[in-house]
Amino acid sequence: MDNASAQGGKLLALKEKGIIVRSFTSGSYIKFKFVNQQWITGYVDWVKEDSIQVNQFALQPIMTSYGTYAEDTLRVGPTRLHVNEIIGFSMEKGHYTSVFTSGALLQVAGPLYAGLNISNSIIKKEPVFSNRNLPQIAGGVVTWLLGKLQRKTHPNYRPIGKRFSVQII
Repeated sequence: MDNASAQGGKLLALKEKGIIVRSFTSGSYIKFKFVNQQWITGYVDWVKEDSIQVNQFALQPIMTSYGTYAEDTLRVGPTRLHVNEIIGFSMEKGHYTSVFTSGALLQVAGPLYAGLNISNSIIKKEPVFSNRNLPQIAGGVVTWLLGKLQRKTHPNYRPIGKRFSVQII
């Protein structure tokens, strides 16, 4: 007599601080970041004790005969991966990323502020790197660096590490 299970097989779970936030079984759509920094997209074929097989595909932009862009599906085929080779998962479709949380606003505002101070000094025929102007230019550079730091600490995906983990159940 065969034992029936509720899941019909193994389950790949993405956990946030120990709580399952997403789960993947055979037939589920999955998009994750591989250890070589490549994003892998496809459908899960099977989940075993420590590995998964993904029927991989890629969406490529193409130009139609009318001169507009469309997406074409490129089938790559099945790929077997160890669970430890997954370093991140993409956010769900429709996830909003703000320019405030991504650091983009600071990365644009910093160089613009420094450039404005430099161009005002040139227009007024004042020394660009005077004692009065240096702190303002440095403020623009520091703002840009804060934007870079914020982008690094708030990625647009779920990195596997302290906060997120992946486990086969």
